[in-house]
Amino acid sequence: MFFYLPMIKDENTLFYNQSRGSVRNILSSNYVEFRKNQFSTNTADNFKELMIHCFYDDNDLLQEIEIFEPNAVCILEKNFIGKTVDEIGDYLSKLKIKYAIDSTGVFIDDLGVGTVSNNSGITECVYLDLEKSSCLNISDVDKQECS
Repeated sequence: MFFYLPMIKDENTLFYNQSRGSVRNILSSNYVEFRKNQFSTNTADNFKELMIHCFYDDNDLLQEIEIFEPNAVCILEKNFIGKTVDEIGDYLSKLKIKYAIDSTGVFIDDLGVGTVSNNSGITECVYLDLEKSSCLNISDVDKQECS
């Protein structure tokens, strides 16, 4: 699947404070509820077939999403999945986007985006804090020729 951090909402969009039921309808896939850790106040949804985790607040409203390979997550017209930390950093520097890098991956605080990289520095997961990133469009095809 292809996920895009858009300027406007599309027909298949996940967004901040969206109801759990609506998220499940849009993703239309089997899920299992789980707790991220012992401090979690609510369960999250693991859409295992889609390789997506959705996190909700105590009112079952969508807050955060983790998207894993082999999905494509297009941020600023670039698929971050499968890219190295250095490739993402170079790309963001060219765009003059403020970011930080640590042992986990790349973080773009202004967009609410974080990456998780493996030991080789390859991005395997993209995390989105939807309070900052607003929404995420979904497609079965690459609508934006995301590279």
